[in-house]
Amino acid sequence: MPTGLETGPTSIRRKGEYDISFFQLLTPLIRRWRLIAGTAAGAAVIAAVVLLLQPPSYTARTTFTPEASGSSGPAGNWAALAGVATQLGLGSGSMSSVSPDFFVKLATSGEVLRSTLLTEFADPAVSDQRRTLLEILKIPGDSIEEQLQRGVVALRGRIELVADKPTGIVTLEVDMGTGQLAASVANRMVELLNEFNLERRQSQSREQRRFTGERMAEAERDLREAERAELAFLQRNRDYSSSPVLTFEAGRFARDVQVKQELFLTLSKAHTEARIAEVRDTPVLTVVDSAVAPVQRTSPRRTLGVLIAATVGVIVGVGLAYVATARDRARVDPRPDYLEFREAWDAARRGARSG
Repeated sequence: MPTGLETGPTSIRRKGEYDISFFQLLTPLIRRWRLIAGTAAGAAVIAAVVLLLQPPSYTARTTFTPEASGSSGPAGNWAALAGVATQLGLGSGSMSSVSPDFFVKLATSGEVLRSTLLTEFADPAVSDQRRTLLEILKIPGDSIEEQLQRGVVALRGRIELVADKPTGIVTLEVDMGTGQLAASVANRMVELLNEFNLERRQSQSREQRRFTGERMAEAERDLREAERAELAFLQRNRDYSSSPVLTFEAGRFARDVQVKQELFLTLSKAHTEARIAEVRDTPVLTVVDSAVAPVQRTSPRRTLGVLIAATVGVIVGVGLAYVATARDRARVDPRPDYLEFREAWDAARRGARSG
């Protein structure tokens, strides 16, 4: 029974349609192999020229982790005084650990990037000469402020930071024209991050010292008053143990002195440690891997780029070969759809010329 579909070993035919065979698909490619090869070669040559004109880029990588805040030290004592500060109506004032995401935002901030741009590095173009990164990158601008603003945008596009939350490790990658410059910039940015956070920690310690100093003086006055009140009571009541009321009063005075004494000792210890932390210059960042100058460039990847361009050229050449074959076949045996296409094409050309 005819079904309108005939099959053979190399062709598929529908009623009213031409045969499409495997050999018919290959024939245009074989006849126009020069077109395909020329398109692929042309695309490869153009890609090679473009990639050769592109300046090389090297990526330096450094990893670091922020210092974890423990329960000991000034931070721990400051947290322990949160309840005291709340009772005195001054808020909690507790310190929290700085997350790795904080350093990701901080490294791309204008303050850090400006300081990096104004840092002097070895000039890759001139040996034994140091210039600011702003001058090395040749950032245009009519004023230093305009150069810095453009430089911040340019430098932000050359760096990438990733924070690994499970381990707390931050990875910083910097792209520059030479490997040595990329490594120097990456290490300098870590130094600036450390300086910023060290100054921040010292500023917090300075505030802690001021707070604990003021509260310690008040606690000492309260303690002395409680001790004088207890002493006066004992002088008035030398034999108070025989009276339940006097015994209760003596216990109350003793408890008041003990509470104020514990508060004074806690504030005194916190004040001393805050003074020490204020002048401490221990780094707040632990560098896991310092940046080293990479040997191989990151981009452009010329071999891969040429191969991709050649592949695209082959695809374009195959398409052009099929288009040319279809055009030649339509001219020999014009079909209604081709005639309609030619009419529309001629109308479009006339309209473009008249317009």
